[in-house]
Parts: sequence; structure tokens; C-alpha cells
Amino acid sequence: MRIKLKRGFQQKLILLAKQKNKFTWKKLAERLGLNELYLSQELKNEKRLLSQEVYNILCEISSTSYTKYIEEQLDDNWGRAKGGLNSTRKEELLVKDKSKELAELIGIILGDGNIWVKKGGYYYLTIVGDAKKDRNYLLEYVRLLVKKLFKKEMHIREHRTNNELFLYIGSKDIVFTLSKFGLKSGDKVKNNVSIPSWIFESDEYIRACVRGLIDTDGSVCPITGRNYPYIWFSSAIPNLRESFSKAMKQLGIRTSQWNIKQDRASDIYIGSKEMIDKYLKTISFKNQRHLTKILPL
Repeated sequence: MRIKLKRGFQQKLILLAKQKNKFTWKKLAERLGLNELYLSQELKNEKRLLSQEVYNILCEISSTSYTKYIEEQLDDNWGRAKGGLNSTRKEELLVKDKSKELAELIGIILGDGNIWVKKGGYYYLTIVGDAKKDRNYLLEYVRLLVKKLFKKEMHIREHRTNNELFLYIGSKDIVFTLSKFGLKSGDKVKNNVSIPSWIFESDEYIRACVRGLIDTDGSVCPITGRNYPYIWFSSAIPNLRESFSKAMKQLGIRTSQWNIKQDRASDIYIGSKEMIDKYLKTISFKNQRHLTKILPL
């Protein structure tokens, strides 16, 4: 069942629940079992209707009732009749062939992105980065890469309080396509994701995927006692760390592990000048925040 409130009152109810509980958008989305961008962009701006379940939770946590503002209660099939995101039309495979561009995007998503399929038939691809340091990379490279592959424009949202820049798009076809090429929908840590097996078929694919991972979940920074910076990769996902190490080994780039705390997953780093030089010559960066730090080498 979908709840249609008088114009403006859906937004008021969502904001009241957020403010009364001092929730961030992320916390409120978790409480409601929704994707953060879907909540803050689609529902808050009244582009989509509240489900009965979400409406009930919002009323409960805001200690209020908006029953008098309900105009209609619509069957869940209403969205399909209107051609909404939960349409039952058959998915379309937007990319049919493997490519280094697709491999790089998968690396980017494995690093700082995700795909989501939510109850009711809502499909999202999201990619997030530092609003200042990653801005050019996200807007001038990642966004264009997605457009080149899927012929679709990603939307932009900035979370100034957390200094985060989001790229997002609701697309059943994009999520379907990425799933077909090895990505899993949902929490990456719980899913224990890894680099898809097809990427290991070609060194060209591996280099592109690794570049995407390092550009997002990597860093370039010095270590005590060295006069040059190391290249680091950090992830809390065991399978992703393991498949990253496998990729580097296949490319002939020697890596090491660094573990400061016993309860923390090891970081993987490239520490020798010879290996760093090989990385720069064969893989390099598209994210300028990393490239500018390592040029003095």
C-alpha cells in the first residue's frame, strides 16, 4: 500500500522525524530500511510515495500522526501502472561485451560505490567521494565513464556536513547489467565481494580494475624513514583484499601488508621504488589527488 499525503506534507513528515531524533540522512535511512539517496532525494522531494510501512515508522519516531493529511491509499501496483521505477518490464542489458572501461568502473564501484535493489522494485547505482579532493575525478572522469558505458547521466548530490559528493542514478537496466558482470547488490562487507573472475582473463582488464580501486579506496602517503610516498590499498572486505593481491601478483607488482592494530584488517602497500615506478608506467592514476602526491618520485 502507498500513502499519498497532501502536497508538501510528505516532506514535512520526513524532516520532522529526522530533526526530532537528530538523525543524519544515513541514520534515518537505516532506521527505515531504505537507501539514503532514495530517501533524501526521491521521497523527501515527493517524487515517490511512502509505503504504508515507512509511513507508520515515520509517524512512530516523530510521535505524530498525519492521517488527516492522507488524500489516497494506493495499491502497490499503482507504481507499475504509472510506469515507475518498480515497473515489471524486462531488464535490458546495456553492455554486452567485456572491456577495460567496464573493468575500471567495477573497480570504482568495489572501492567507493555500490548497487542496490530495494523492496518495491527500486534500483540504484551510487558512487561517493570526498567533496573537495575527489570532485574533479568524480565529475569529470567517473560521471563521463558511466555515460560512455550506459548512455545515461548520473545525478549529483553534495552532503556538506560530511564533506561527501554523491553520484547516483536509479536504473533497473544499469543494476541488471552490472550484476551480470559480477557485482552483487547490497552491503559489500556482508556480501564479502571480490574482483569478478572475468577480469582476470586479461592483464588490460586487471590494470583498469586496479586503477579504479586505488583511485577510490587507495591513497598515496609517506611512511616514517622513507623519503618517498608509498601506494596503499585499504579495505575491510577479506575477499576484496585477497583478489586485489592476486591481481597485483598477476601483473608482477610486488606488494606487502601493514597491520598496526590486531583488530584491524591489514593494509596492502607498494613500497619499493622499482614497483611504484612499474605501477605508474603500467597503471597510473585518473584521480589527480594521488598523482600529484607521487610525481616528485
